Amino acid sequence: MWEQRAAVTVFTLMVCVWGGVAEDCSYVSLFKHLNLNNKTDSQVHLRPVRNWTTPTVVRVNMVVYGIIEVNEKAQTFTVQTWRSTEWKNEFLSWDPKRFCGIWVMGVPRGMITSDNGATLYSRHLQLFFDGSVTSMAKGELKAICQMNLYRFPVDVQRCNISFGPFSHFGIAITQLSDGTFLTNLSETHMATNGEWEMTRIAVYSGFDTYNEIKVPRLNYQITLKRRPMLYIINCILPLFYFLMLDVGTFFISEARGEKLSLKVTLLLSISVLLLILQDILPSTSDQLPLIALYSIIIFSLMALSLMEAMLVSFLIDLDSCPAKPEPAPSCVVTETQVEAPQAEPREEKPEEEQGEKEAHQDLFLLKLILKEVKSVRQEVPSEVSPGDRKLGFYSRLAVKIDVTFFWVYVIANVLFLVYIFALWSLV
Repeated sequence: MWEQRAAVTVFTLMVCVWGGVAEDCSYVSLFKHLNLNNKTDSQVHLRPVRNWTTPTVVRVNMVVYGIIEVNEKAQTFTVQTWRSTEWKNEFLSWDPKRFCGIWVMGVPRGMITSDNGATLYSRHLQLFFDGSVTSMAKGELKAICQMNLYRFPVDVQRCNISFGPFSHFGIAITQLSDGTFLTNLSETHMATNGEWEMTRIAVYSGFDTYNEIKVPRLNYQITLKRRPMLYIINCILPLFYFLMLDVGTFFISEARGEKLSLKVTLLLSISVLLLILQDILPSTSDQLPLIALYSIIIFSLMALSLMEAMLVSFLIDLDSCPAKPEPAPSCVVTETQVEAPQAEPREEKPEEEQGEKEAHQDLFLLKLILKEVKSVRQEVPSEVSPGDRKLGFYSRLAVKIDVTFFWVYVIANVLFLVYIFALWSLV
C-alpha cells in the first residue's frame, strides 16, 4: 500500500509542477527558461551549435530600394538596402505547448548578438521556438564596381555586393529568396534612383579561397542602366550641330573672310565640350569611351577642314597677285608729242581769239590721251582681263580642291556617324 501511495504522491507533484509551468504564459518565464539574462560576451561570439562539426547555415535576403550614387571616376556605387538575415541557435529552443502556444517572440539584440557600424539594425530579433533567429537591417551599402564606360552614356553596369563570414569557417551562407522575387520587390519599393534604373538582381553562390581555405560567399549582382537623355542633349547633339555647321561653311565665299573665323569659333566650342567630358569620364579607363572617340574625331575633322580652308584662301590670294608687276602707262604728254602752234609775240589778238586757241589746244591734248589709252588696252592680252583673273591657274586649283574635299568630308562624316550610332545601339 505504501508503494501505491508513494506513486500517487509523485504523480500528483509532477502534475502540479507541470500545471504550474503551463499556467505561466508570460515572456518572463520563457526568458528564464532560455537563460537569456545570463548571456555573456564570450557566449555571444561562439557559434550556436551543440556539435562543433555542424555548420551554421545563414540565409540572407537583400532588397534595394534606392540608388544613392554611382561614381564613375572612383569606380564605386552606393545603394540603400533592406536586409534580412536568418540563422539557427540550437541553444534557444522551446516547446510551444509548454508556454501556451508561444512560437515566436522579440528578443533584444544585445542578448544574442552584437553589431557595430553605421548600418541601422532593428532593436529586437525575432526568435522562433525551433531556435531560428531573424535579424532585420537597413542602411547604405558602398561597394567597389569595375565599370565599363565604352558605350557611355548608354551604358549598362553590373555591380556586385558580396556577403560572407570573416570570423568563423563553419558558416554556410545561402540565399533566402531568388533573384526574380527580389527584383520585383525592389522595383515595387524603389524610392529614388536618379539617372540610373535598376533592371535586375541576380544571386550567385560561390567560394573564396583564403590561405587554402574555402570560405562561402553569397554574391548579389545588381544591373544598372543609365538614363542617357541628359548627356545626349548636353554633349552629343551639340557636337552633331557643330559638325553640320562646319559642313555649311563650305557655302560661304572665300572673299569675305568670314569662313575662317567661323571655323575657328566652332573648333573652340568643341574644346569646351571636351573639357566637360574630362570631368565626367575616368582617367584610368581600359578602353576609350565612344563619346570620347566621337568628340576627338569630330575635333580632328573640323581641324582638317580649317586647314583646307586656309589652303584654298592662300591659293586664291596667290593667283590674284601678278608675278611681274608692269609699270602703269604714262599719260604725260611730252614736248615732242605735242606740236603746239607757235605764238606770234608781236601781234596782239583779242581775248576771244585767245580763248578759242586754248580750247583747241585742250581738245588736241584730250585726243592724244584717248589715243594712248587705246594703245595700252590693245597691248594688254585678253587672258589677264579683270573677268579672267579670278579663274587663273591657282584659282582653278583652289576650286577643285574645295569641291573634292567637300564631298570627301561629307562622306567621311556620314560613315563615321553611322558607325558610332551603330555601336551605341548595341547596348
